[in-house]
Amino acid sequence: MGIDWKKAVAATVPIIRSFIGRGVVPTVRTVYYALVSKEFIPNTRSAYQGLCKKLVQARKDGLVKWNWIADETRATRGSDDTLWEPEEYAEAWVNHLFKMLDKFTLPRWLDQPYYVEVWIEKFALAATFMNWVGEMNVVLVPSRGYSSWTFLKEAAVRFLKNAGDKESVILYFGDFDPSGKDIERFIGEALEWFGVNVEIKAVAVSKEQIDKYDLPSTPEDAEERAKMRRDPRFKGWEHGMFRVELDALMAFVPDEFERIVKEAVSEYFDEETYDKVLERQEEEQLTVWDKAKELIDEKMREIREKEDEEDA
Repeated sequence: MGIDWKKAVAATVPIIRSFIGRGVVPTVRTVYYALVSKEFIPNTRSAYQGLCKKLVQARKDGLVKWNWIADETRATRGSDDTLWEPEEYAEAWVNHLFKMLDKFTLPRWLDQPYYVEVWIEKFALAATFMNWVGEMNVVLVPSRGYSSWTFLKEAAVRFLKNAGDKESVILYFGDFDPSGKDIERFIGEALEWFGVNVEIKAVAVSKEQIDKYDLPSTPEDAEERAKMRRDPRFKGWEHGMFRVELDALMAFVPDEFERIVKEAVSEYFDEETYDKVLERQEEEQLTVWDKAKELIDEKMREIREKEDEEDA
């Protein structure tokens, strides 16, 4: 019996809305696994490929909004160079300055015993993770598989700068497959080569999570399975041709996934230390205001002196 695509596409709307309501912009894979969990489509590669095409058409037809699906690979860089009138620029600059001063807070991880970063294999899940851990003020790194040595050199510089005497920790979230496990080793060894001693803790997806939540394996066709058999990493993989994507955890148990992420970060955060930091914050705020006023007055004096010299 074939897939009832009209019924399956109709089911995606409430599924996607439920994710959006949680602050999650799902990937196509997340929607796919959600449909598999509700038995609207089978867990096969052809079903996944069919869903990709159907969701493109659904967005063209206006059934699904374009911003409801996260892009899995691309990001636009650069900025808008819109020109302002001088008065508008000055007003915007002053408003921005005072807004930044008013928002001053001491770093949340100040005096904490750990420096923590969250690394995720899937770029498309970055917005979701940021929504979950943004207020926890950890660095979020979409590593996208085997990172380049340039990327890892930049990470090493960041660790050496930010960690200081703290213990460094990477909380890693990736697919359950041989490359996912090997990436953890690769990151650790590369950072160690750059002089960074860091604990890498694999949080998800784990075999325990797969069993607990009954997560499905990645759908494979004959060509993909043949490719996996040729992959030397799978020869030493104790789970055979079985692998599970991080997106499946998001699709099957999104609330649990969010809990897992937040608890993984909280494990390294000491609330008593943070309370002491908050006690210092009001005093530090006044110091910032006083220093800002001093610098602004100094800069204005320099500007006036320069104008006087030009007029003389």
